[in-house]
Amino acid sequence: MLQLPNFLLTALTLLFCAGDVAALGFLLAWQERAASYRARRARWWRGVVPGATVLGALLLLAMWQTMRLWADQ
Repeated sequence: MLQLPNFLLTALTLLFCAGDVAALGFLLAWQERAASYRARRARWWRGVVPGATVLGALLLLAMWQTMRLWADQ
């Protein structure tokens, strides 16, 4: 039997994933708004790469936790 908390946690996970993708889009837009090529490259290595790594890890963790939540059913 499916439980309401599972659906609520899944909906929260989907909302979290959407926010995660939006944050990644913000990082990429921020990097592209730099004034010069050197500034864009510096923003890429100092901001986008570490930020995308953290956001990607959080996205994978959220999906893994959701799969674990529904695996018990």
